Amino acid sequence: MDNFSPPCDECGGKCCDYVAIEMPQPKNKADYDHMRWYLVHENVHVFIDHEKKWYVQFITSCSEKNEIGRCNIYPERPKICSGHGNIKGECEYYASPYREYFTSTSDFENYLKKRNIVWKYKK
Repeated sequence: MDNFSPPCDECGGKCCDYVAIEMPQPKNKADYDHMRWYLVHENVHVFIDHEKKWYVQFITSCSEKNEIGRCNIYPERPKICSGHGNIKGECEYYASPYREYFTSTSDFENYLKKRNIVWKYKK
């Protein structure tokens, strides 16, 4: 096993600036409408990772992140924090975790249009 150590000193804690919740891949008009609903809210984005899993992302900094981007509760931080970024390919410092990233309804609608997915309800 590689003795990789995340470059937290250089990074400033990018992984501490959001919360992402995995969700099912949208499959129908109701699901697409839910994605659009997420995206009309401030600081809420949707993304697909490199394994093609879908997430809703809330842009919000950790309350324990200090002014230089370090963790104030490092020894007692949540388990999800200690497991994140321990492999070079999982660390946002080196590469984007996003296959697709949507910050607005138009981003998402363009994605659907390129794939010929009908998402609008008939009037």
